[in-house]
Amino acid sequence: MKLHRFFVDDKDFPKKELPPEGAEFNLVDKGLLNQWRNVLRMEACDKAVLFDGKGDEALCEFVSLSKSLATLKVLEKKHIPSSLREVTLYLALIKKDNFEMVLEKATELGASRIVPVQADRSEKKGVNYERAQKIVREASEQSGRTTVPEILEIIKTEDIPHKNFIVFDPRGETSAREYFTKHTVSPVSLFIGPEGGFTDEEIAFLHSHKIPIVTTGPQILRAETAAIVALTLALVK
Repeated sequence: MKLHRFFVDDKDFPKKELPPEGAEFNLVDKGLLNQWRNVLRMEACDKAVLFDGKGDEALCEFVSLSKSLATLKVLEKKHIPSSLREVTLYLALIKKDNFEMVLEKATELGASRIVPVQADRSEKKGVNYERAQKIVREASEQSGRTTVPEILEIIKTEDIPHKNFIVFDPRGETSAREYFTKHTVSPVSLFIGPEGGFTDEEIAFLHSHKIPIVTTGPQILRAETAAIVALTLALVK
């Protein structure tokens, strides 16, 4: 039987951390209780994996499960390290569906955090943070990772950091694959532009701060495709 995985905020755990092996604990999260009882039809003696978003996960068994309370016992607890390289994705605001798809895929690939950027050609102006958090939590559950990427506040292109920062653009002078073969720095930040790409003024700004601009080849990639390619090059060994 497939073991389902669930993210549980550490504030819901006793002492704000996953209990040790052998311990019993209670959870009262209404969303989880509804999912366990009414969607998955789980009951006493069923098992599930809970993780805290900080690298710890536990195989748990339901001792009891009611409408208002779940009592679980920790059968096994372990710590799973996150990606070898800490990667932050700076993603220019793009169309809602595409932006949300990148959130999901960035989580699956192992991004540590995602920073929305209001670029000159960004059509989208904001982020639904509640929905965004739901997407990355569910993607973490599905993909087996034990951490959940942060989603930070929107910044402008001129506010990006300059250290360990790489920009992806067709006008880049260096191959992205070649760059990552030569450079193994961690943490590292990747910057993907919006639909329509960066303006000449933004490229000039990046050059003026000596920020490397790399290319994935002669093809013009959609913003969401470029984000996935960039993360793959940075994270997948």
